[in-house]
Amino acid sequence: MNIPAAQNRADAAMVRHFSTDSASNDERPQLFQSEMHRLFSVSLAVQASSTRPLSARMSAYRGRNLRFAALRFSPHTTRSLPASESSDARLLVSVHKEGVVRVSQGGRESRIDPGDLFVLDPARPFDIETGTISSCSIYLPTSAVRALVPQLDQLTALPIRGAQGAGAVFRAAADELVARASELDEATADRMGEALPYLLAPALAALGGRVSVLPGALRQLHKRRILQYVRDHLADPALDAHAVAAGVDLSPRHVYELFTDEAEPLMKWVWSERLERCRRDLEDTALRRRTVGEVAYSWGFSDVSHFSRAFKQRFGITPRDCRPPLVCRPANGCT
Repeated sequence: MNIPAAQNRADAAMVRHFSTDSASNDERPQLFQSEMHRLFSVSLAVQASSTRPLSARMSAYRGRNLRFAALRFSPHTTRSLPASESSDARLLVSVHKEGVVRVSQGGRESRIDPGDLFVLDPARPFDIETGTISSCSIYLPTSAVRALVPQLDQLTALPIRGAQGAGAVFRAAADELVARASELDEATADRMGEALPYLLAPALAALGGRVSVLPGALRQLHKRRILQYVRDHLADPALDAHAVAAGVDLSPRHVYELFTDEAEPLMKWVWSERLERCRRDLEDTALRRRTVGEVAYSWGFSDVSHFSRAFKQRFGITPRDCRPPLVCRPANGCT
């Protein structure tokens, strides 16, 4: 199973092909582990489980939100390694294609047959044992899935049937992602990545009985999406509630309503974030030669006088007072 070659240079930067075949037998496990950590921030210990050297081939797609890989393996074992906490923690959702897999996590152990799915949390200990297999691995934000399925920790390492119901829908979506990866631009891929937790949640719900997508959890997920969009577009002077709403496929009214219970309205929070970024840059000695206006414009402010007044009101000092002093050296001049 392979992701087709990318059709343009922008997509080519997101689709990567990898194989251990050219490496020595001893180097192959470490080479694969390093690639998985680089692409998906997962820490693994991989070992061939027969006298045959490890063979791993992978076609990987790594966008901002959407990340997945088509893999083909020789018999091997995989276990998780302790990893530092990450703000980008992601679940592994494996759609199994060929061969048999045994997975365990949280005291649960399951046999996964071709056509079925399973979920693992790489932040917690797990073990995988396989024969020769092929699969599709999708990495979804843990926080997004947990918001929809609070019982997530009790549902990892359980088989999700891919031949019927919600499991079949998720499996079909995974197959299409692999087949059409080269056709996706970044904006489209982002939106698909945001949608996948909603497809996975009903499949997990079938494992846990009456696990539902909670309205309060959905509200929090929308707020996280909005805040992430704002952070990604802070430098855009045209950023307003209408632009945010268009960016996350919600109505402006709904965007405003989602933040009525916060200490400050959304656009006031945008101003606060911009002022914080400006203060950080103004205090950075490496950026000392940038003017106050350049710093302000780089974070979406269009009026330097207005920016200076807002800055002083927020921090009690002017932007110029925030800057580190010039250091003058007779031999080299001022820096």
